[in-house]
Amino acid sequence: MPISNLQIRMLRKLLQSGTEEKIAHAIEKIHPSDISLLFSELSPGELQRLINSLCLIAKAGATLRELPEFLLPDILEQIEDKKMAGILSRLDPSEALFFFEHLPEARSRHLLDFLPEWQKEKLIKLLLYPKNSAGSMMTSNYLIVRAEMTVEEALASLRSQPEVKGVFYIYVVDEAKQLNGVLSLRNLVLAAPHTKIREIMDPEVQAVLAVDDQEKAAQMVAQYNLLAVPVVNESHELLGAITVDDVIDIVKEEATEDIYNLAGLSEADRAATPIGVKVKKRLPWMVLNLFTAAMAASVVGFFQHSIEKFVALAVFMPIVAGMGGNGGTQSLTVITRAIALGELNFVKAYKAVLKEAANGLILGATCGVLIGLVGFLWKGNYILGAVLFLAMMLNLLMGGLVGALVPLSFRALKLDPAIGTSVLVTMCTDIFGFLSFLGLATLLLEYLV
Repeated sequence: MPISNLQIRMLRKLLQSGTEEKIAHAIEKIHPSDISLLFSELSPGELQRLINSLCLIAKAGATLRELPEFLLPDILEQIEDKKMAGILSRLDPSEALFFFEHLPEARSRHLLDFLPEWQKEKLIKLLLYPKNSAGSMMTSNYLIVRAEMTVEEALASLRSQPEVKGVFYIYVVDEAKQLNGVLSLRNLVLAAPHTKIREIMDPEVQAVLAVDDQEKAAQMVAQYNLLAVPVVNESHELLGAITVDDVIDIVKEEATEDIYNLAGLSEADRAATPIGVKVKKRLPWMVLNLFTAAMAASVVGFFQHSIEKFVALAVFMPIVAGMGGNGGTQSLTVITRAIALGELNFVKAYKAVLKEAANGLILGATCGVLIGLVGFLWKGNYILGAVLFLAMMLNLLMGGLVGALVPLSFRALKLDPAIGTSVLVTMCTDIFGFLSFLGLATLLLEYLV
């Protein structure tokens, strides 16, 4: 149940006059995501007392994990090293890695010395992998057995690993810890005691390399309906696992990244981001948009004489350009999503381009008939209707082509198809829209005037 206004008022009173132990006891009963909402509402003094109290309870790490990323560095800076080490020591190494990525490098190295040796060793290994790779997301919270074991021996082995919780699969490895197979906990429990593990395991294991992008793990979980995916090195040695909980975080992160990139935004730009940060993050893209808009407007300048002679052209040209931009953005969204989800593995890229182009042509012809009819009825000039029809059809065809080709070109260049592609598509459709409509109108100007 979400935190109530009454709980918030009581907690604020505690933060003003209660001891840190009492505050810790109160927040221990509140969900981490609800506690995190309080951080933006408290005064500096209340915030410091909340942080100090939070360090006393086990859910401190989970609560801090819920904070917006732009706010996290400032909060972590207010936590003493020993208290921060206490929070990190209660976390799985993969969860602790998240905080190390948001701390200055010097402090990260210093904090490692406060951690238990086993955790320190695993964290150092995780830090070797690139950010957003499968290796950086994997957890050491998994169960292993050997293929030559019997079911009875395997169950006894699992009982000796009580610290491993919330597992979905049991991985079968050999003496070199190479991944040989997988089986579910249910199949293990239901099998006869003297059955060999190799008889009930599935040797066809879907796994990702530690250096693969985290998005590949998310795609694999979705494609094969998995609850977890093992992570291996090039020698097929089992290194860890990525669970469905991690995949939800990956999907959320990747979706946010793609949406923001399409709009020319930074991930640090959120609803609660300070205005100074917002301006700093958005200004470069706005300047780029200004430049591309100026390029499109310069095309109009070439046809100034035609517009002066037939002013109705000024009314219709933004409609033609805008419709092309809408069509291009639709194609861009479809192709970018197909790339992100691996759908183009089932469809040849050129077929996807041809489909988007054909779609643009049909939509352009339909919308062209409608806008052409409007132009004819308004001015009583069928030539204007014909110009509008042809320009609309050509620009939506161009929108479909460019919207499909731009993200595919970015992928071929090993660039993120979502970064800045909407700006390029809009620029192309605006320029071509003005050029096609005003160009045709200029050629037929004597029939229009």
